Amino acid sequence: MQRLAEASGATLTDGPPVPLAKTSQHRVVYYLRADDRELPGLMQQLTQERFVTRSYSDLNRAIADARNLPPHALIVDEGFVSGIARMVEVVERASSDERRRPLALALCEGTDVRQRLFAQRNGADAVLEGADALAAVERLMGLFLHQGREDARVLIIDDDASMALFCANVLAYKGITSRVEHCARDGLAAIGAYKPDLVLLDLYLPDMNGIEVAQLIRERPDMALTPIVFMSGEEDIDKRFDAIRMGGDDFLAKPMKPRHLLAAVTSRMGRARKLAATGLAADATIDSRSGRIDRATLVHEIERARRGELGDCVGLIMISVDDVPTLAKRLGFVRTGDLARQIGTTIASEPALRSGVCALGDFSFVSLLPVSSEGALHIAAENLRARLSGRGWLSAEAAVRVSFSLGGARADAPGQTVDDVIGRVGDAVQTAQDHGGGRSEWLNRIRNDDLVTPEVRLAHAILRRPLIADTTQFRFRSLLPLRGQLSSQYLADFALTAPKASNALRIERETFLPIARSLNVMRAVDRWQVHALGQRACQESASQPELRVLLPMSIDTLFDPAFPQWLSADLHGLQCDADTLALVFDASQLADDVPRASRALELIQTAGVRLCLSGFTDFGRDQQRLCRLPGVYANLLDWTAAAPGWRELRARLIAESLKHGKLVVMCGVDEPSPLGDLFRDGVHYVVGDALGPWGPTLTAAAAPVRV
Repeated sequence: MQRLAEASGATLTDGPPVPLAKTSQHRVVYYLRADDRELPGLMQQLTQERFVTRSYSDLNRAIADARNLPPHALIVDEGFVSGIARMVEVVERASSDERRRPLALALCEGTDVRQRLFAQRNGADAVLEGADALAAVERLMGLFLHQGREDARVLIIDDDASMALFCANVLAYKGITSRVEHCARDGLAAIGAYKPDLVLLDLYLPDMNGIEVAQLIRERPDMALTPIVFMSGEEDIDKRFDAIRMGGDDFLAKPMKPRHLLAAVTSRMGRARKLAATGLAADATIDSRSGRIDRATLVHEIERARRGELGDCVGLIMISVDDVPTLAKRLGFVRTGDLARQIGTTIASEPALRSGVCALGDFSFVSLLPVSSEGALHIAAENLRARLSGRGWLSAEAAVRVSFSLGGARADAPGQTVDDVIGRVGDAVQTAQDHGGGRSEWLNRIRNDDLVTPEVRLAHAILRRPLIADTTQFRFRSLLPLRGQLSSQYLADFALTAPKASNALRIERETFLPIARSLNVMRAVDRWQVHALGQRACQESASQPELRVLLPMSIDTLFDPAFPQWLSADLHGLQCDADTLALVFDASQLADDVPRASRALELIQTAGVRLCLSGFTDFGRDQQRLCRLPGVYANLLDWTAAAPGWRELRARLIAESLKHGKLVVMCGVDEPSPLGDLFRDGVHYVVGDALGPWGPTLTAAAAPVRV
């Protein structure tokens, strides 16, 4: 009988104790009240919300049953308030290793402050005065939502398995859940699904240094205030300060004592939660009471879905109430407002919609739905719509039936902007309502080969994960000296490639660049390039002491305020000479705001790297100013640019660059005939098909070209 009751959500009242299972797939609620003081409609309302409910008028019997089926929540009237502490203790012991504390909601008839304080001292999480059944259930659901966001979770990223296990065991003793990852890539991938309250991060990892990982974590708006505690045996005080300065909150020296670890973790998490609770966390936009998020957070979650952080298949769904004007006319103003609040609370409490719900008005809601496959997405969404349409609203005695329509699409499909997806889902809901409502409408994924080529699909798949060596490829061309003196300078070209493929498909920069921007990962791509080339430069510097690599970068990185500090710390961690890197930025993208570009370049130059400009297309005022910026090492000009009158403009740009002491590198020299003219014009270096092919290695030119 008990199993049947659990499966159906039925209510069991006092009776002989029945052997019960240790767990239930539904939340279990115990209602403790005197025989003559049952709140009308409460049991029916709890059952309607799919709680397994049990009613008791005897505290000892409730305690006996709690040892077999520990409740998730207690609802007690004022006559049983003194027994809350005993019930909580019994449930915690019965929950075995979980040590789960049940929620406790006290119901009081009057407004006596002493009664409220008495309930709180005995362990009540909330006290309702003069509550009705609907208010009690809504408050309980709000407590469950809050509890779901308050569970302490720590992500441990450490390649030392024994140290990671030590930290996990110490935290488990305190009741803190932890997850262990042994490399940076797996740790970054785990953040989206695990949503840690704190990150314990090793300073040195096999695939990335901890400072870089911290910076990537800090780029996520939802992790801006999440504490990061570094762990390392590093004794260099400067490196410790670098770790704190680049995004860390604390530094623990290995080996550490358990009490030091617990003190650092609990104090940092407590402070971060207080900041979020007082509203100082601008990016913590999920309302813990209502489960709602704003549009900016929804867009950010969609971007995470496109990067693969929420799973392999993520749908965007919009749920709307049908024929709202008729419903409002029938219910009246007050009851319509009550209905809107109840629907919003119910949808936000759905476990499947854990990313939060964005309300569009009072009766339309948008959320992400992560599932295992596209077929499962349709089934889960339709089950949600049918469940909402099939239940009664406002009260158990006089339930109101409401019809819902649903529109959905894949949130992680390539070839569409975020605004396009949201707009098309809204159109799908409108289509469902135009056909009578009470149905679901789905958008087909874009399959236009002109929009979604194999290269685009592969680029999306690669960029949705942290980059690794198997999915990236560098090639190099030597800069041949004309009037220049260095023979160990190279132009780098970066591309994406299919991992472990016999005939690797190379995805060039012009293809993946817009995709990276749409996924909001361009800065992460640039940082990976710098880090990978820094490692390579360290290996080659012994054989080529004057090595310098020119690496094209995006404008996103130039205007990233955190990049200069990250760059300095990363090169310091690699023990790489900053002078071996020259970062190249496109001048045509900087001409609109030269003062801002100049300030950004100056900040990056503080890290010690060289700076270059490319992409000159004319000799206008703004490009002249860029051509002679004092901090620029070299100007890269294109021999074959298609601008009108380019030959004359090119000569003027060369002269202006030389006048202000810049090196001039001429790119695109695909035949040897112009070399004499370029030498006479004063060009320092040339690069192109006529002078050497692209290659996977840094192979220096043997000697300067004689013309």
